[in-house]
Amino acid sequence: MEHYDDERVSPLYFECHITIEPVFDDEFFDGVTVSKLEIVRILAKDRGFRVADLLMQKRTDDTEARSKHDTFCTGRSKVYGDILHRMTELCRALKIAGFKVWRAKIEDTIYDTKYSDSLGIL
Repeated sequence: MEHYDDERVSPLYFECHITIEPVFDDEFFDGVTVSKLEIVRILAKDRGFRVADLLMQKRTDDTEARSKHDTFCTGRSKVYGDILHRMTELCRALKIAGFKVWRAKIEDTIYDTKYSDSLGIL
């Protein structure tokens, strides 16, 4: 059941991660080359997400180049119902476009030194 009307507000922000099957190759339509990664970027941007460019070095053989093992999108919102709705819409759009969605999760950020370092960690 989808609860888009859930108006819970995070003290900082909710952050969503959607992990999909890695995309690096191109598709060909009527003689035109289309970047699959660019398609993901467009779908994500239309829903307030972005494709992460950073390296998730989970394996010793990962390099500074984009990891061939990870392609994921991130989005944020203060309101749970909003990020839930946008996450669901992006997952649906990705699947319709032929991408394999591996995981989708929403986290409630309760501490982030970018906004406040009340513990003096940095």
